[in-house]
Amino acid sequence: MSKEEMEVARPIADYHATVWGDYFLKYASNDSTKSNNITEMELKIHGDFKEEVKKKIITITNLSEKINFIDAIERLGIGYHFESEIQDAIQHIYDISSHDGHDLCNDNLHTSAVRFRLLRQHGYNISGEIFKKFMDKKGEFNATIRNDIKGMLSLHEAGHLRLRGEEILEKAHNFTTSELEAILHDNLINESNLIQQITYVLNQSLHKGFIRIETYNYFKFYQNDESHDERLLEFAKLDFNILQNMHQTEIVELTRWWKHSEMTKKFPFTRDRLVEGYLWASSIYFEPQYIFGRNIFTKLVLLLTIMDDIYDAYANWDELVLITDMINRWSENDFTRLPDYMRYLYEVFEEYYDLLEKESAQRGLFNGVQHLKEMVKVLANAYFEEARWAQEGYIPTVEEYMNCAGLITCAGRILTIISFIGMDPILATKEAFDWVINNPPIMKATGFIMRLSDDIVGFKFEQQRKHVASAVQCYIKENDMSEELAIHELRKEVIDEWKDINYELIHETHIPLALLSRVVNLARCMDVLYKEEDGYTHSQSKIKDIIASLFVNHVG
Repeated sequence: MSKEEMEVARPIADYHATVWGDYFLKYASNDSTKSNNITEMELKIHGDFKEEVKKKIITITNLSEKINFIDAIERLGIGYHFESEIQDAIQHIYDISSHDGHDLCNDNLHTSAVRFRLLRQHGYNISGEIFKKFMDKKGEFNATIRNDIKGMLSLHEAGHLRLRGEEILEKAHNFTTSELEAILHDNLINESNLIQQITYVLNQSLHKGFIRIETYNYFKFYQNDESHDERLLEFAKLDFNILQNMHQTEIVELTRWWKHSEMTKKFPFTRDRLVEGYLWASSIYFEPQYIFGRNIFTKLVLLLTIMDDIYDAYANWDELVLITDMINRWSENDFTRLPDYMRYLYEVFEEYYDLLEKESAQRGLFNGVQHLKEMVKVLANAYFEEARWAQEGYIPTVEEYMNCAGLITCAGRILTIISFIGMDPILATKEAFDWVINNPPIMKATGFIMRLSDDIVGFKFEQQRKHVASAVQCYIKENDMSEELAIHELRKEVIDEWKDINYELIHETHIPLALLSRVVNLARCMDVLYKEEDGYTHSQSKIKDIIASLFVNHVG
């Protein structure tokens, strides 16, 4: 970066340096990670276990047992091995569940709740009326279920899949939350495994969590359950470690690309968050077949981070006018007018687009790159609008702000497009990309969750410099209320947007569930990374521990 550029007064943010640096390059050497290598014998055992589990899914005849076995498989993170077998079983369970007057196996609370959650997670519209048998004549949940802690934990998880207006599930969520909090507060149990589960469930719902993180945390709960399947647990842990080795290798290659591209030298003002970007990508899809998807998703997260930081924390107003014009007239640029860092931005995006074009052609994918390019332009213009608001000191209405920040600069649609490009061409059709561009209800709800979750925990850090007003400030001004109350109302809005996501998962019939789940995974990412703080920007604590759990420490 030239001396002249550095001397311009800039609203530079105080971002901390990378936490990981070259750490993962050590995994490039087999010798240095010998203890973590998977042996041929372990791969053989893994294959044998896989066949055992597949056979058991098919041969279990007791429906309650099948429901709980499938739930264990999915919570242990190995469901991707048995997609067709699980789908057949889920369809069978739904067919019986929807039969008039059939009370499936006289299910107890736990199995009823697991059945409900599994069916809704797989896109089936099962009614919350199934929980009426656990309620009294006044329509309240029976006090007797307070003693069924396992059942209440499962009912609590089921409640996170409720829709707007589902009174029974709303009551289920409120009742279990209150009762589980009381158990912890009053020290009503002394079984450590249950205490840990209650604490965890109240903080992080399964439905809104990363699959891999939920898997990692479930290991200890499952193995302490007296009824656990030891061979299933052993298979799941081995599978976790095999995938971890693969993910380590991918991070190595991305680290080499990042260093070779000299991104931190070309853009010293930006957040250096390569491994955190990969964590984001692995939350969208962790399975082996999505190596290409994780690679291009991570790279786009990093490029958008640079672009965001240019608009938000580096460029002055005149440069923002130039860079927005550059992006809008992508192929007609006069490089003599552009500062060095803007030329670098153009070059890295061009290189990225070329990669996508070539890979899409080789893989037989629909060319979604054109959709991506258009969304980059839309994003740049929305960033510019926010910069104009900041320049003028204008606090927009909540509607104005969310139409810009909630629908565009949250980057939900552009990240969905790149996640589709990394998928099976049979699924990622032109119709699917057009669907994203048109901002369907599930996309809108996800975008609002992304924006509000970020603003609620990150606005105070952002307001330390000249910055566009956040949703919090907009809400305070428009409703003449305190900051505390505004945050409370925005958190309620996030909960309602999740209800809209849940509705679309069981009512959207034009888009395969495999694609819908990528959209939902963006919302899940926000629920995890932005629960207490902006974990992507401030990645030294919670997110560092998550990365270590998923990509460094083998499970045993």
